[in-house]
Formats: sequence, C-alpha cells, structure tokens
Amino acid sequence: MLGPYSPAVAAAGLIFVSSQTGVDPATGAVPEGLFEYECRQAFRNLEQVLRAAHAEPADVVQTTLYYTDPADLSVLNAVYVETFGSDRQPARSAVMVGLAGGRRVAIAAIATCRQSNH
Repeated sequence: MLGPYSPAVAAAGLIFVSSQTGVDPATGAVPEGLFEYECRQAFRNLEQVLRAAHAEPADVVQTTLYYTDPADLSVLNAVYVETFGSDRQPARSAVMVGLAGGRRVAIAAIATCRQSNH
C-alpha cells in the first residue's frame, strides 16, 4: 500500500472504491509487457474489491480512469466495455496523469450496495 487508505468504503447506500492499479496481488508487481496486461489486472483488482464489498461491475454507477499515455486509450476503452458491457455503462471521467511506481493505469469507482447492511 502506498498510503493510508481503505480499498473500499460503504456509506449512504454506495460503495466508494479507491483507485485500483494493475499490480498483481500474487506477485506485488505490475505485469510486464503490453499495457493491456496491466489494464486487465487493474480491472480484475477492481472486480475483486467490488466483490469483497458485496457488489459487481453491474452495480458501478461512476468510474474515474487515470492513465498515462493517450496511445493506450483504445485498449483501456476495449477492456472497459468487456468489464461493464455495452448496454449500460457507468458515468465516466478519464484523466491523463502521472502515476506512482511507473504504473500506467488506475481505476476508481462508485457502486450501489447490494446488501442492506452497508
């Protein structure tokens, strides 16, 4: 962890997911090679945090995508559609930034809670 934060916080019927990068939790490293590998890992990490908070990608209502290279946007868009589908997509912001540790993508999200105890 790069700082003091929670992967997700539930409040007011929503789940706020902190930015998820493409770090593989099994290795603690970003997958080497193509941007697509890192991007797919970031979306897998997002899904894992959502599921731990009793939510699914279909529950996401808003995302913020942080990426470092405009040339990667087409790959990011393709993986985004694979994750959220093409019928109902969350509201979205996409921002080019510099990311810590040489990472190339991070994804934050807001989702609705599936369980009433959140």
